[in-house]
Amino acid sequence: MITQISNPTQIITVDTGKTNIKRGLLLNEIKPLHDHHLVIENGFIKDFVPVNSSSKVNFDNEIDAAGKIILPGLVECHTHTAFAGSRANEFNEKLKGKSYEEIAKNGGGINTTVEAVRGASFIELVDLVKHRIKKFIAQGVTTIEIKSGYGLDVENEIKLLKVINHL
Repeated sequence: MITQISNPTQIITVDTGKTNIKRGLLLNEIKPLHDHHLVIENGFIKDFVPVNSSSKVNFDNEIDAAGKIILPGLVECHTHTAFAGSRANEFNEKLKGKSYEEIAKNGGGINTTVEAVRGASFIELVDLVKHRIKKFIAQGVTTIEIKSGYGLDVENEIKLLKVINHL
């Protein structure tokens, strides 16, 4: 199946030039294409075709991307998305100058989320984490790495890993 994505305002590429690896300052080199269509075949990018190209591509599907920018998916390489509970109130405490130790002594800190994880069922955790993953996807993240760490015992770490594996 061949799909053409037509009329985007820009296509942002990470053209590597002569090398397939970009590191350091080379990561700042972004190559926007204007007046191009994107051709996808069987789920893989096949080509960037100039709008005024004489080559004709026979495609099965066309997506009009007028007014849109096409860019590579984002990779979120370090998250602790699998947890329950909230520590949002601790930000205010930190803004007021309280140390982590003071917050923990008053019942805050990591133990807040550890206890919430331990009290949550598998299904409750799946629902919480699924919602967070959907937020990542809505922001353009196509690859996410999720760490466990809020169980702090074997049983609850395995529960978190099963939730992550499930999703």
